[in-house]
Amino acid sequence: MRLIKFILVLVFLVSCNHNNDETINCTNYLESIDFSFGLDYENQSKYLISGEQSGLDTTYITEIQNEIGPINNTIGDILKFCHWFNQNFSFSNAGGGMIGSVTANDIYKEKTYYGCHSAALFISSALRKFNFPAVMVETACIQWAYDYNDGTTQMFAGHVMSEIYVDNKWILLDNNCTYIENYDPLNPYISTMDQNYWFYNQGLFVIAKGVDTWDYYSKTSSDTEEMMLDFAENIECLEDYFDTVNYIWKNEAK
Repeated sequence: MRLIKFILVLVFLVSCNHNNDETINCTNYLESIDFSFGLDYENQSKYLISGEQSGLDTTYITEIQNEIGPINNTIGDILKFCHWFNQNFSFSNAGGGMIGSVTANDIYKEKTYYGCHSAALFISSALRKFNFPAVMVETACIQWAYDYNDGTTQMFAGHVMSEIYVDNKWILLDNNCTYIENYDPLNPYISTMDQNYWFYNQGLFVIAKGVDTWDYYSKTSSDTEEMMLDFAENIECLEDYFDTVNYIWKNEAK
């Protein structure tokens, strides 16, 4: 039995099959991936510095503080800002067409976000200005990848959230103000968020990170699609990462 298990593990490490029956080298593929995405999680102050897309005018930050009051370094204050955003900004469904094309300043001026990319962009940008180190997290839906490979869907399904440093740890904050407190930023697997949606059935997998979307790809949505397709094409090589954590999503501070 031990010999059989060893052979099965060896086969997985050496190769896995594409849906088009081509064989790829999983070992080489996995060795090419850095699941920290080049981030230095021990140097949190680096993620207080805005990127070109995520810089917010000081005037806007002052206006936000005048509306919601002081922001201190607690999860409760993060949620206070997050709920303010959801209550005061309108959603306009752009079907992914606005990915990478708006800045945090644009979103504030219009009081409009166009999907999870722009929502996470504004939330992380503003929280950074409130002295919370923040990183944007781009993910692909695992169920989507299997369905896309099977030809049962042609749509793309992913999600973008924010890693926020607070209380001496990184948490994962969704745009709807739910969050994971016991979060491991080096684990690319994120367990199921909402079982009511088919594309969340098997959780999410991280495909990119940065201070803003311009930090990890250009200003068009095509880069997102290319990263998601790469994930789908190589999903069998990544299956050992699935179900490695079972996060509990919270909707209020302690």
